Amino acid sequence: MNTLKRIAGLCWIVLSFAAIAFLFSRAGAELTADKVTPDKKIFWYTILPVYTPLMLGLALFGYYALKGEYDSVGKVK
Repeated sequence: MNTLKRIAGLCWIVLSFAAIAFLFSRAGAELTADKVTPDKKIFWYTILPVYTPLMLGLALFGYYALKGEYDSVGKVK
């Protein structure tokens, strides 16, 4: 079970950084288009500062899982 937790931790880390890269690439593509409407600017200028820390938190969760911090959950030390 502990191996599964560590593999899942690695998956969370990869997923979080992939999501950040996708968000920034998508925002860059939409904000550099020929016709940029104000609603697109407001959307991306709101989404990026909100979701980037959330994804970094997911990466931190994955790091702790990869490190083995959740291996002893429910056990008395």
